[in-house]
Amino acid sequence: MSAPSDTGERPLISVITATWNLLSEGRQDTFRRVIECMARQKCDQAEHVIQDGASTDGTVEFIQGLVANTPNTRLISAPDQGLYDAMNRGVEAARGDYVLFLNSDDSLAADDVLNRAVERLTKTQPDYLFGSTLHRTADGAEKMEKRMSVKAILQRMPFCHNSVFLRRDVFLELGGHNTQFRIAADYDLMLRLVGGAYRGERIDEPISLFWDRGETNDQLATGRDYARVWQQFFADYHAAQSLDLDDFAEFYRRGHMPVRLLFEVLKRQENPLPIRQAAKHSLAKTLRRSVQFWRQF
Repeated sequence: MSAPSDTGERPLISVITATWNLLSEGRQDTFRRVIECMARQKCDQAEHVIQDGASTDGTVEFIQGLVANTPNTRLISAPDQGLYDAMNRGVEAARGDYVLFLNSDDSLAADDVLNRAVERLTKTQPDYLFGSTLHRTADGAEKMEKRMSVKAILQRMPFCHNSVFLRRDVFLELGGHNTQFRIAADYDLMLRLVGGAYRGERIDEPISLFWDRGETNDQLATGRDYARVWQQFFADYHAAQSLDLDDFAEFYRRGHMPVRLLFEVLKRQENPLPIRQAAKHSLAKTLRRSVQFWRQF
């Protein structure tokens, strides 16, 4: 089922929000904030696709009421296999040339984010455009994420998943999120994106606003999922043949890859420049840490 939508020109940007059982989780107010945030954008070249996972608690009716008179907004409700599958379905339904994911309890960092993105994307037409993320706590304190660099791709997520505009056709060409990764499917997608030599650009302004909900990340589970991503990505590397899941999970904990594997990444001339630059960056970090005897691993 869908809410009425604008039938005019195809939008440049599709903002995709996945939802499921918002009411039973007490997230009505935070989702209202998402709708209000999108209304303030006043961007006629953007649409909002709300991909609901066939909620059973009245969420669909709740959203329909919120967006009944909202232009360029579509609500789609159908069963899915979880968050990343819902995102994939949202991209399939999107009409824009670029997609941006917006969580159902977060926001965009400013009221002109989409219009500024339209200007940049129209001018340079990159495969992806990423920016920083603004973190806001319950007491109103804000902190902007500054550690965003494609060079960090072999160590961690180089930028927030919700702070990157990605060409829809590139997303589909990559096969979307690999739903076998329950936590790190966003990282896996970005790793394949950079590894695929797609052309990216950076803006310094924040794109998304993440509300700190005081949750404690399960670093052990995250590390294991990152390890699975790396096992798959480096499957045909000789230096990775003797490494098991526990080894890769340990690399996640330490924050750097083994030297032999990084050298092999550097030696492969078929690897795109961003991946080789990332290997060089990671190698420098590995060597630096190897002489920092005071660090506890």
